[in-house]
Amino acid sequence: MDFQRFFSTIKKYLSSFWAWLKPYLVQFHHWRKRIWKKYHVNKILLLLGLIVVLVMSVYLFYIAKTTKVQELKAGLQEETVIYDKDENEAGSVSSQKGTYVEVKDMSPHVVDAVVSTEDRNFYQHHGFDIKGIARAGLRMVIRRNASGGGGSTITQQLAKNAYLSLDQTFNRKAKELFLAIEIEKNYSKDEIMSMYLNNSYFGNGVWGVQDAARKYFGVDATDLTVGESATIAGMLKGPSLYNPIDNPENASTRRDTVLQLMVDNDKLSAENAQQEEQVAMDSLVNDTYQQEDEGYQYPYYFDAVIEEAEEKYDIKADDLMNRGYKVYTALDMNFQDGMQEVYDNNGYFPSDASDGTMVQSGSVAVDPNTGGSKL
Repeated sequence: MDFQRFFSTIKKYLSSFWAWLKPYLVQFHHWRKRIWKKYHVNKILLLLGLIVVLVMSVYLFYIAKTTKVQELKAGLQEETVIYDKDENEAGSVSSQKGTYVEVKDMSPHVVDAVVSTEDRNFYQHHGFDIKGIARAGLRMVIRRNASGGGGSTITQQLAKNAYLSLDQTFNRKAKELFLAIEIEKNYSKDEIMSMYLNNSYFGNGVWGVQDAARKYFGVDATDLTVGESATIAGMLKGPSLYNPIDNPENASTRRDTVLQLMVDNDKLSAENAQQEEQVAMDSLVNDTYQQEDEGYQYPYYFDAVIEEAEEKYDIKADDLMNRGYKVYTALDMNFQDGMQEVYDNNGYFPSDASDGTMVQSGSVAVDPNTGGSKL
């Protein structure tokens, strides 16, 4: 086949078709302009747009004003109940479980790390960040997906946890913004930061900065170093994935990312960041945390439930804790308690073995019919 001749013929036909179509397109364009101008379509569309914006703003303003933001702390304390295989209550989880500490009793490095990572303009904005919203909007347009996240300030995250649904929609985002403005009117920046950090989940049954500091580093929140603070801030993205006990390598990588963000935000020198990056994560871990809440009596099982809900239903850990869910599981409390008695028996797992070797083990009981884990 002579391809050159073939394409030449196609080009000729297309040129002829365009020559025939062009006059009609010109006529349609002139007709559209006359109609558009005659009936003032531009002005009508602009007026309709302004009316929609006005009505929506009044609606959202009403929601924000009638929401009792003074009761924010109570909203964050709503419990999610976990049930066993027989639908008996096995325990509960809620956001305010840990030891509450004010910002003044936290290491300043923690606040610097969190602000650099989560909300760089936290101390400048009044509940929302125009630049952050613009960046999130651009990502949404590019990806054609509203679930990409981003753009929410720390205050907006508090508003979402306390009052709103989990849907990643423009409507929810707009409500979140108006509520954040009201929260900023009723609370100081330090109070907002305290509520945020005390109601954040850090994995292994631990809530809040104070208990996280005890769990992972054996210190109080006020004594956290730069590297430890960066590690804790990094866990906010994914407590199961980035905690230094279960995933030290991931935790180390995430810590280094946070340190770099602190450098970019002028909260840390590049030299100090490099020094902290050289510290092995394993050398920092020191668990001195004592679980006091009986409601979280099966921490490892509950952690697995939370992680599965995150993956399977796209529910964030903070949302799961704050929305008052009822979670039904395959947990068998008799199996769980019996196995715990075995593990507590020093005869099976001696803490003072003659050769110094600590005995380690793992156990699982699976329902063959459903595949659900009983313990």
